Amino acid sequence: MSAQPLLTVRRLSVQYPLRRWLPWQARRQLRAVDGINFNLEPGETLGVVGESGCGKSSLARALAGLEPISGGAPHFLGRDLAKLGKKDWRPLRRDIQMVFQDPLASLNPRHSVAKSIEQPLIALRPELDASERARRVAAILERVGLDAG
Repeated sequence: MSAQPLLTVRRLSVQYPLRRWLPWQARRQLRAVDGINFNLEPGETLGVVGESGCGKSSLARALAGLEPISGGAPHFLGRDLAKLGKKDWRPLRRDIQMVFQDPLASLNPRHSVAKSIEQPLIALRPELDASERARRVAAILERVGLDAG
């Protein structure tokens, strides 16, 4: 086990403002995630299980920088994710990603599997030329038993 966890989450909360129907109503918040704590060590896998609407996706989206964190202290390799601006997230996109629950909403049905695999390489590894991307896509397809042709 390493000296430092890959991800440390303390008292993480994610809240969404609820719509006010009348102007004099107090502002209220929906608590999607309320005070979650965990450590994720290198090489470990963490499964988050719960009923629909319990905050699993809100937790993942907040840790991936796709939703604002309302409170708490998530740290990736010691770096405070709650204090990162949009530009600060860019270099972390290679390391912190999310697999969305709904493959039909996540994948473009007009793209081949190879094109879907190539898209993150285009976005996250712009230094790779087309031939290197094609080589890497073919290697990934072969690794999972799919034909590159």
